[in-house]
Amino acid sequence: MYTEQDYQDISKQLHSRILWMAVPSALLAAGVIAAFVHRIQWAAIVGTVLIGFYCVFVYGLLVHPVAAYRRHLDGVLHGRTHVLTGAFKDMEEDIAIRDGVRYYPMTLSVGKMDDPNDDRLLYYDANLPRPDWQVGDMLTVTAHDKAVGKWERK
Repeated sequence: MYTEQDYQDISKQLHSRILWMAVPSALLAAGVIAAFVHRIQWAAIVGTVLIGFYCVFVYGLLVHPVAAYRRHLDGVLHGRTHVLTGAFKDMEEDIAIRDGVRYYPMTLSVGKMDDPNDDRLLYYDANLPRPDWQVGDMLTVTAHDKAVGKWERK
């Protein structure tokens, strides 16, 4: 599902988005410093407020989602994973956001299909195409926490 190239690509994208936040913030900070030096109080206040609004806006809209997805990829590629083998039960249509990443919740039964104690809740990346699994398909899933990192049919 994921490759090291995916991780490198998302890291580059995160770096460029941080630059999108840092460069204008630095320019605004230079303006605030100039306002302090020239004792223009209203310009220093306005510039400081603009820096705050800009950083919060850009971080929430551009940086945080990419950073969360990079953290997800780092976990499934380099983190501690576990392997589950079981029968596919269902995958929800609605997207759930967990730790800043969009997932489809799915259920895998590791024992009897009719026993809810054998069900395991996992999360499949909503940025990837949905697989064509049918109820009862046997799958071997490698997961980090509950996020699916790799799967194969048995």
